[in-house]
Amino acid sequence: MKRRVLMYLGTAWAVLVMAGMIWHYLHGARTEEDLQTDLGLLVILIGLPAALSQLRPRKATQSSTPLEQLADRLAEAVRRQWEQEARVRGLNDPGPLSISWTSADAELVQPWPSLRDLAENWPGGPPGDPAHWAAGPEGTAGRGGEIDQVFRERIPTRRMVVLGEPGAGKTVLLILLLLALVEHRQPGDPVPVLFSLASWDPGQQDLYAWMADQLTRDHRALRAPALDDLERPSDSNLADALLRDRLILPVLDGLDELPEALRPQALGAINSALPLRQSLVLSSRTTEYCDARLRSDGFGVALNGAAGIRLLPLDAAQATAYLQEDAGRPGAAAAARWHQVVALLGTEAPAALALSTPLGLFLARTIYNPRPGERLADVAHPDELLDPTRFPTGAAVEAHLFAAFIPAAYRPPTRWKAERAERTLKFLASHLEYTRGGTPDLAWWQLHNALPSEPLAWVWGCMAALTTGLAAGFTGALTSGLVTGITAAVLVGLAFGVGVGLGISSRAYTKDRSPTAGVFFLPDRTAAAKAVATALLVGLWATIKARGGLRLGFAAALVGGFGVWFCESIIAVPPDPTTAVSPRQVLAQDRRAFWIIALLSGSLVAVVLALLIVLKVFYDVGLRDGLWWGLMVTPVIGLGVGCVYSAWWRFLVVRLPLAVLGQVPWRLMGFLADAHEHRGVLRQVGAVYQFRHRNLQRHLAAPPPQQPWSFDPARDCPDRS
Repeated sequence: MKRRVLMYLGTAWAVLVMAGMIWHYLHGARTEEDLQTDLGLLVILIGLPAALSQLRPRKATQSSTPLEQLADRLAEAVRRQWEQEARVRGLNDPGPLSISWTSADAELVQPWPSLRDLAENWPGGPPGDPAHWAAGPEGTAGRGGEIDQVFRERIPTRRMVVLGEPGAGKTVLLILLLLALVEHRQPGDPVPVLFSLASWDPGQQDLYAWMADQLTRDHRALRAPALDDLERPSDSNLADALLRDRLILPVLDGLDELPEALRPQALGAINSALPLRQSLVLSSRTTEYCDARLRSDGFGVALNGAAGIRLLPLDAAQATAYLQEDAGRPGAAAAARWHQVVALLGTEAPAALALSTPLGLFLARTIYNPRPGERLADVAHPDELLDPTRFPTGAAVEAHLFAAFIPAAYRPPTRWKAERAERTLKFLASHLEYTRGGTPDLAWWQLHNALPSEPLAWVWGCMAALTTGLAAGFTGALTSGLVTGITAAVLVGLAFGVGVGLGISSRAYTKDRSPTAGVFFLPDRTAAAKAVATALLVGLWATIKARGGLRLGFAAALVGGFGVWFCESIIAVPPDPTTAVSPRQVLAQDRRAFWIIALLSGSLVAVVLALLIVLKVFYDVGLRDGLWWGLMVTPVIGLGVGCVYSAWWRFLVVRLPLAVLGQVPWRLMGFLADAHEHRGVLRQVGAVYQFRHRNLQRHLAAPPPQQPWSFDPARDCPDRS
């Protein structure tokens, strides 16, 4: 019955359209060109009912993989990511440092009997074997590889707070715990994922939403829509679904990196968002966690159901072995240079205090131990750390180690000299501290705010005006004479220059945009139906409402229909969920997507212009002139459409002036990859880089930069103080 009604309606529509066309021809359409246009529009109008009958919502690209299997594949990606990062960070070179810990102070965590009662009374039974639970908080003390056993077996609730001093090795311990958890994980178990809390604003974003954003940033396949209980596409993505089904074990690093006023709020948000049966790990500096837990106003907050451990300083024997083994061997000349320094380890000497942490040892070995091919005489001697005049305190020694680290990391000179590298790293650290509000995440797609948009708009606006003006002038001179060429150069150049300038100074440029993983072109009947419907509406409006005639109406219908068809046919490419993307991979994917979209849209515009010329929609434009103007217009439109879908162009816009000013090298991504993989200056967390330690970032960023521009944190980042 429904099909018969649609058939009758379609027949009536076709008769009505043909009658209207005949009437129009008898009352004004007299030329052969008018007849050609009318016939083309007739075909479109008659085909509209058939197109509308196919107008069904396209199924979103989704994953039919069960969440448990997806979690298993994600666990493999996490393992690969952090094994690579452990290698790059030198956690096993010259040998793993065995970090020791003891139980946290009792006032910072819940009483142990409460933790046992809580775990025993959980619905479904306790998370582990009660026979392996520690008898009291003192049973959580341990060393090195025991951290996995402490978390999984000794703590009843499997909730743990890791406390320690700056540089004590909290992040290193979390990485080792994460790798051990992945190694012992059974199929279908939660996947441990490390989240850096410094980028979270608990006052603005829900914990689950923030973690989902972090997951999709580092594992872009998790952006695909999830299925609901009825196996239909839902509004949430796979990252939301994994978090909802408790298939993610959050490892939250750096509560102390949040502003002081937000730390109690963050703890409260964690308590309210995560159910008690949800295992988790949280790290913080001891003093900052104490301040959040034991506030003088009485509004302190503790992490519900969590036991706590506190990291201990490295013992003297372990630190001595680490420094001497890295220098070659205990009897080598390079190792002998440490004799006076290691004799003070374990005391209250300033040098001993600075070298009591894994961070201090890493900095010292980088500065004072020679590398293969270096002469020992060309490397600074560690005895300078014993000068009481230069270094009266441990803080003074630590400041010296930070200052000497970058020149030592780029020793001997490589493609990037130490002075150039230090200038670039200081600029990037200042960008993170003063432009990005102190975040540790160095993301290339956020670098566009490193320079104010106003001078960038002037520079790129002038460049766009010059290039497009020259192209338009050359085309106009060839097709219509010198006067037309000059006029076209001025008008077109001015228009494009102003457009580019306004685009760069607008919110569309300053607002952050996530990179595109990739695209492919997949036209289907839904896209075709929407295109035909749009063509009809636009064509009728241009013909009747705008009184442009059938030729203008046909041109508008053709352009609008092709535009909708193209936009509806662009589909995002979901990457392999077992692959954690790196910053360079994200850039390559986004750049590739930009050029694919630009070429497709430019080709589409060229086809449309060719059709309009062949159908003689433009009376005064011949084939040769149309080709010249098409060669000028189509690349500009293609690049403009590519900019809508891509973040790479903004990175390109700011990288050129930064390179000209000498702030960063032109091959910035290669520099960052080298700083991460070979220098140990940066660490990689998924799709972003971070400085090896937040204190290193703060050291390089201070004092505020003295440059021709000023950093304005309020311009791009909310006030989180």
